[in-house]
Amino acid sequence: MDPSIFDISLLARLILAHLLADFVFQTRSMVDDRFENRWLSHWLYIHGLLAGLLAYLLSGHYAYTGLFIAYTIVHILIDGFKSTRNDDLKWFVLDQTVHMITIIALWSAITGPEILLTGLRSATLNIENVWILVVAYTIAIWPSGILIGKFTEPWHQEKDGTEGEGLPNAGLWIGRLERFLLLTFVLLSQYQAIGLLVTAKSIFRFTTDRKVSEYILIGTFLSFTIAVLVGIVTKWIIGSDF
Repeated sequence: MDPSIFDISLLARLILAHLLADFVFQTRSMVDDRFENRWLSHWLYIHGLLAGLLAYLLSGHYAYTGLFIAYTIVHILIDGFKSTRNDDLKWFVLDQTVHMITIIALWSAITGPEILLTGLRSATLNIENVWILVVAYTIAIWPSGILIGKFTEPWHQEKDGTEGEGLPNAGLWIGRLERFLLLTFVLLSQYQAIGLLVTAKSIFRFTTDRKVSEYILIGTFLSFTIAVLVGIVTKWIIGSDF
């Protein structure tokens, strides 16, 4: 096995552990409790411990216990500080950026700093790259939805009361499915299918109130943009046309 591929697989597993802890296993009520009680919230520490434990288990590097304890503490400190700020787009992006820097630092500490200079382009499609694909889909489905929600929040109240009552969580699942499909189309180089999906979604522009349709289209095109960018970066990392 190429050592550089193994190192990339480790980075992908560490990122996946973070995504699972932050966006899959963390509920909205847990986040609300953190922002309400800040450093006194027991969910802050439970979440931090879960993030550290998942990173430790998925890494496979069980001799580095001290590094993962430090990573857990840093994760708690980052989230604790964020809980004293506003729960808005700016702090969401900053929070996730600092988390990614922390993960890269942990990865570098385990593999050696020289791995940062070797680049990611040498990876090929194999079992190690499955981790990269899992990370890509996780990003597209969960954190992207939160990012879109925070970005479109200023327009949310503008369109309230102008549309009929919809199905519970329908918009959430529509967004997740469209990003899943878009990412798959990009990875498979099926760009014609992307055009069909854009056309199908644009029907909303002509069937609803103007404010509602514009709100939907803003979220839609942001969703499309994120999914396409994640797909392009993933293909560049893997270096393979499927």
